[in-house]
This record gives sequence, C-alpha cells and structure tokens, in this order.
Amino acid sequence: MKKSILTFILLLSSLAGIVSGQEINAARLEKVLENLKLDKTKIKEEFCTEKKMPNAEDSYIIVIPVLQGKEEEDMFTVQNFILITDENGAIKNKYFDPEEIISDAIMLRGITIDTGLYSISNGIRAFGVKTNFEGSSRPNPYSSEEISMYYPDGKSLKKVLNKFSLYSSGGEWDTNCAGEFDDSRSVIIVDKAKTNSFTDLKIKTISTTTKNKVVNGDCKDSQTSKTGYRVLRFKNGNYQ
Repeated sequence: MKKSILTFILLLSSLAGIVSGQEINAARLEKVLENLKLDKTKIKEEFCTEKKMPNAEDSYIIVIPVLQGKEEEDMFTVQNFILITDENGAIKNKYFDPEEIISDAIMLRGITIDTGLYSISNGIRAFGVKTNFEGSSRPNPYSSEEISMYYPDGKSLKKVLNKFSLYSSGGEWDTNCAGEFDDSRSVIIVDKAKTNSFTDLKIKTISTTTKNKVVNGDCKDSQTSKTGYRVLRFKNGNYQ
C-alpha cells in the first residue's frame, strides 16, 4: 500500500534526523571550551551533546565535534572530543577521536550518547557514541546509524568499538509506488562468554526487504525478513 511506503520514508527521516536530543548545558560548554582552548567558531555547536554518567558521581559524558578545515555550504568534516567532566566543566577524561565524520551528500543528522549497560569486563562499563546520517535523495532514500564505544582509562578514554553499523536503510522507488527497500537493524547483546578477559558482544541483526508494485491500480507491498547472529570478540585492544 502507498501508505506503507510513506511510513517507510518518514521512518528513515525520524531515525536519521535525531538532532541533538541530549542538549549540552550552556555554562558547562563554555567552561569546557575554555579548558580546551577552543572557540565556538571551531566547533559544530548544534551537534554538541552530553549525558550524565549513571555509574559515577558528578560525571558527565560530553561530545564536542571539532571542524576540520573549512565548512562549505552543507559539506563539512569533524572529529570528536569525547570528554568526561564534573558538573562545573572541569575535565576528568579527554580523548580526541582520530576518526573523521564527513557530512556531504549523506548528511550528519545527529550525535547521541548511549549509556546502556555495557559491562564489558570486571569493573569496566563502556558507553557508546552514536552518529546518525540521512541522504538527501527522495527517489533513493537512505539513513544509517553507527556506534563507537569507549571506557575511562586513566585520564583518557579507551576506544574498543569503532563505527559499528547498528542500522541502515535505503532503496529506490519511483516516488509514487514501485520500488524496493532494504532495512538492516542490529542489537548489541552483552554475552556471558569472554575473550581476553573482555565480554563477547553478540550481535542480532534483522534484515528486511520490502518490494512495492502497482496491482490493479493499487499499490501493494510484500516483505521478506531474516534474522542473523554474529559475535564480536576482544582482540588486539578492540572488538572485531
């Protein structure tokens, strides 16, 4: 049905269009930028985000995207400062992620912090930083979400998972009815088994293909779905 296609398109937009659902405290941001010796012209302030750590007193996870090079229209590149601060913005842990995040035809739509129960080793609880992207083409809709995971290590942070795809969805249609869409959604499950003293991460992925075509003047859809599993194990300092 045509309604199902429109619902699909709206779902892409809603999942990829999460723009700073965890707004950063303005006073804390000012203090953090002062401590980092950064001014607001050097960051993408609309994507700055923070979340209180549930397992630590007076601790806030903060992500600050720092512009790399010049911003041209809607095209830009950032790298993230990932910090843990106290309520007043004093920095406890600091990590500058070497991975670039590029926003161009596939646009960065949001950065969020995930403080799920990622107890990955004895006394170690990780947190995630998720990035959401959305394409600009209506005939070829696309959206995705990636997660990287970190935990405090001395005065820095240790990155243990890099840009793992949690969600991707896209396809091609005639903007009226006929088309095909592929959707893949993954869930991270902390397993009981361990590798090199770190808990294995079991990944459950549901992949769905939706096909639409006109039948007797009405838009009909059909779906096929499959569920798969894989395991990420801790080797050479990260999950792979």
